This record gives sequence, C-alpha cells and structure tokens, in this order.
Amino acid sequence: MARPIALVRASRWLALVGIIIASRLVSTGMMLWFANGQAENPWTAEKPDLFEFSRIWDSHWYRIIAETGYPAELPIGDGGRVGENAWAFMPVYPLLVRMLMAMTGTPFAIVSVVLSTLSFALFIVVADRFFRRIIGDSASLAALAVIAFAPVAPIYQVGYAESLGMLFLAVVMVGLAERRWLLAALFIPLAALTRPVGVPLALTVVIVAVLAWREQLNRGALVGLVGLAGLSAIAWPAIAWLVTGRQTAYLDTELAWRRPYIGNNERGWGTGWWDSAVWWFHDGAPWVIGALGLGALIVATLPATRRLGVVALAWTTSYVVYLVMVLFPQSSIFRLFIPIFPLAGVIARNRTLSLIAVTVGIVGQFFWVKWFWSVEGSDWTPP
Repeated sequence: MARPIALVRASRWLALVGIIIASRLVSTGMMLWFANGQAENPWTAEKPDLFEFSRIWDSHWYRIIAETGYPAELPIGDGGRVGENAWAFMPVYPLLVRMLMAMTGTPFAIVSVVLSTLSFALFIVVADRFFRRIIGDSASLAALAVIAFAPVAPIYQVGYAESLGMLFLAVVMVGLAERRWLLAALFIPLAALTRPVGVPLALTVVIVAVLAWREQLNRGALVGLVGLAGLSAIAWPAIAWLVTGRQTAYLDTELAWRRPYIGNNERGWGTGWWDSAVWWFHDGAPWVIGALGLGALIVATLPATRRLGVVALAWTTSYVVYLVMVLFPQSSIFRLFIPIFPLAGVIARNRTLSLIAVTVGIVGQFFWVKWFWSVEGSDWTPP
C-alpha cells in the first residue's frame, strides 16, 4: 500500500513541477522575443537581456525602494497635490529583495526575477492544496494550468510583487478553508503588506468568522483573527502617515496615478469604473458597464461558482467589490484580476474549457507583452 501512495505523490509532484517549468518556459520565450526587439527606453538600452527587460515599469519603483527606501517627504506639485511616489507600493517585496541583495551581493534585476519566480513556484504548490480541497485532484491541476498560462503570466517572473502576494494569499486561503486560524493569522499581515488586498481580505475574514461563529468554533481565536485582519488593512496607510506626517499620504499617492486621466477632478468612491468607461469608450460607456455587470452576474450565479465554497466565494466577492469601489481601470486592470485566481476552479472541471483557456492564455501572453510590457516611444500603457 505504501508504494502506490508514494507513486501517487511522486506523480503529483511531477505534474506540479511540469506546470511550473512549462509555463515559465512559455513566458520566458515571450519575454526574450520582445526583449530582442526592444528599443532604447527610459529604463534600458536597446535589446536588453532578460533580467534588465524584467525590471521596467513598476519594477523600477520597487528598485528605488529596495535601494533607497521610502521618502519622508512627499513630492508636492502644482496646487499642493501629491505626485507619484514610492508610497503607492507595499513594502514586503522590495524590502525582501533588499535583504537578499545585501546577503548575496547580487543586483536588483536578478534578485527580483529569482524571488518572483520562486514565489510563483511555491504558489502553485500551496494553491494545489487549496484547489484539491474544493474541486478535487484532477480539476486542481487544470485550474493551476489555467492560472500558470494566463495572458498576464509573464508578470509572475518579473520585478513585481504579484507572485509573492499570490503565495501569501494562497496560504491565507488554505488557513481559512481548513479552519487553521493561526496559519491564516501569520500570513494575513504579510499579504496585506505585499499587495493592496488588506481591505477585501479583512471583509473575507469577517464573513468566514461569522459563519464559523455560528458553529461555535473557537470564538476567541475568531475575534483575534478579525481584529488582526482589520489592523492589517489600515497598517500601510497608517505607516505612511507616521513617516510623512500627512494623514492621507497613501490615498493621495494613489490618486496621483489617476490624475493623468481625470485631471484634478477627484470624485467619490465607486465612480472610477464609470469615469474610466467614459474616458476610454465615450458614448459607449453605458454599454460597456452594462456588459461587465451582466458578465459578473452570470459568473456569480453559475452552479460551478457556487460549488467553490465559502472561502473562495467570500474572497472573490470581497475583492471584486473592493475593485469596484476604489479602482480607476486602465491598462493595468488585467494583472489586478490575478488575486481572484480561485475562479479558475469554475472552468477547471471541464477539460475542454480548460484546454481552451490555456490556449487562449498562451496566445494572450504574446499580445500582453507586445501591447503592455514592451515600451514603444512615449508609451503610456503600463502593464
């Protein structure tokens, strides 16, 4: 009996390693192809190598943080408004890169790529545990393949915090799903300080805690978990306030990235999607918003979606609501949907749909790198 079990485990690991290696080979091939045709730009010389090509766009901000830290004084432009600065980026990833740079003497371009790639590999392993619990063994592999070969998959191996954030988030999902409150508690602050997921994660914890409370499961631990999630959600804005002396330092910094689209017309919460639709599609805005709303409703009501379980549903709903409330969608919108990776389980039970999704993802990677990652002239479409 021990031998068959060992064979099953070995085959499982081989499948996971296969997904990791195959997906990285595809994404690396895409990056190398476009790096070879990349012209000189604000970040690199002509035809940069893979590592240099992987440290452009927001990766440059992470490099600044890793090498010099966060500014104590915010850049103030005309009208007293805060300009773009490093406080928009959470600290765990760049500070971890900084530590590894100091330990190894290796430059940012290499350390950031290695850290992101290893984080993605660990994410696949942890996410497999989560998916196996909610959709079964074979469907889990399909879901992981859909994620690994997604159109934005090159982001998993560049100098961005997405992979590390996905890893921490997956551990939290496992902790909540398995009612291992201490495990979730250890990684909630890390997730909230790696990517801006603190608020929807706190809402998710509240939903899970309310349901567990009704079952009378360790209520003291649940209260502590909710409190920790709440503190984690406000930690970064509070730190920015403490260091800069400006109470709204973080929010003002985030608004600086929206200003090129809307100017100084700062509007209330929940208006970003409408403003973005008007900016991009003009009179077609109502149709775009209507189509997006209808699509979200259809996905939410699918039987396959409802079968994902409380944790996956609570998280994806909380995160989507959060995006609706705070986001002004632009060219980076596609990678901002990465945290709702549990929805890959919706199509994973259907082999044909999974194969189509992987194929579309591979083709999509080509266009994502071409249109968003590669820099052409005065490019204003950040990935």
